[in-house]
Amino acid sequence: MSTLLQECHQPITAPKHRDRVPAQFVTPPASARHEPAAAVPNRPVEAPRASWSLILGLIVATLGEWRRRRVGRRELASLDERTLRDIGLDPGVVDYEVRQSFWRPPRDWRD
Repeated sequence: MSTLLQECHQPITAPKHRDRVPAQFVTPPASARHEPAAAVPNRPVEAPRASWSLILGLIVATLGEWRRRRVGRRELASLDERTLRDIGLDPGVVDYEVRQSFWRPPRDWRD
């Protein structure tokens, strides 16, 4: 019987405490050490707060982008097949794009 098959038939056991290798600690160089506790201010760390105007600006920008996508897709849907072929777009691909939701970014038609 091969050794591989012999290993497969042996029961799997968890390693014993004496089998573990002790952890090795490395002392960091002097430049990487932390400053003493007295030099660090005793205040809780506060995360920077985003201002309401920034949050509102991002929301307005997102809504504006969604509106531009919706309007662009409606305009694309209003073009007839001849016009689409004149500008180099396949009507099937345009139909796919028109059916996309407003939150999905438009495809790159140059490829």
